[in-house]
Order: sequence, then C-alpha cells, then structure tokens
Amino acid sequence: MSGLLRLSEAARRATVKALAPAEPIVYVTTPDPREAARNAISTFGAGAMITVLSLPIAWACLSAAWQAIANGGSLVLPLLFSLLALPACIFGVYLISAPYAAYLRARDRVVLITDRRLVLISIRNGVEETLSARSILGVERKSIERGFGTLEVRHEARGDEAETVLAGMDNVMDAELAIRRLSLDHSVTIISPVH
Repeated sequence: MSGLLRLSEAARRATVKALAPAEPIVYVTTPDPREAARNAISTFGAGAMITVLSLPIAWACLSAAWQAIANGGSLVLPLLFSLLALPACIFGVYLISAPYAAYLRARDRVVLITDRRLVLISIRNGVEETLSARSILGVERKSIERGFGTLEVRHEARGDEAETVLAGMDNVMDAELAIRRLSLDHSVTIISPVH
C-alpha cells in the first residue's frame, strides 16, 4: 500500500477506481517521464537519420518536377521519386517526436500489479490495458540505468503473442518479481486419472 501513497492524488484516484473489490495491490508506480523519454532516444536518432536522408531527395525531386512543368518535360520520374521521398520524410519527423510522446505517456500512466492481473491505467482516461495472470507468458528486464529500468511483458492477445513495454520503471526488479510471481501463481487445474 505504500506505493499507492507515493502517487499523486489524481493517480491514486485512477488506481482505486481500477481496483476490483477486495483486490490487493502487490506493486504500483508511475513511470518516470524523463527515463521513458531517454528510452526513446534511439527512435529519435532513426527518425532524424530518415529525415536527413529523405529531405534532400524530396527537395530535389520537387525541384525537378517544377522544372519539368516550366519547361514542358515529363513529370513521371520526378513525381514518382517525390512520392517515395515525401512520406519517408514525414515518417522521419513522426519518429523524431517519439521521446516527447513517451514523456507524455509516462506522465499519464500508472502501472498496477495485483494478485490477479497487471493493469495499465491512464490517469485521464482510466484503464488502458489489463493482462490477466493467465495471459502473461513471461517478463524480461531489458535495462537498468540510474535506478530505473525497462520491462518487456510477453502475453497472449487474441490468440497471438504480443509484447508490452514498460519503460522508466522505478524499483524495476520488484516489478519484475511481482509480474513473474503473478504469471506463475495463477491457478492450474490438474486432471488426475480416474482409477
């Protein structure tokens, strides 16, 4: 329960609202926004590289298309290349915003682990995702830096295997242990042979 007391008032309200009656809290935290943003720096780098490489190509193709229009030449090749380069440039700019998006998402998120499920809660919108103990297949700690870490939780999603990344977690080893215990402690029905 002490983890609940460390949350902000709005996060506490959202957490209590998401709990079922008589559902005990095993672990609860809000991810650190700065650590979540740091975790997305590699995506920022990839987006910057895509943008830097595609922007001159798009500019040259649009310039060639403008020249073709002015001189009455063929527009097919310049427009074809610009139709490839412009979406790549836009996608690169989208990837550049990844650290900011991760920062905002972490500020609005609460990670709650009970004895029955793992719940990802949006402070503004309520429960975003619920993973029951049966659906959790495993958890892997990806990194620990400055006391914060990243967990990858593998789980079943509509018959397939999916992965949920929890970045910027404080006490990441406690969270990993709680998720492991949750995935291993779910009840298993053993059918014994009839004699």
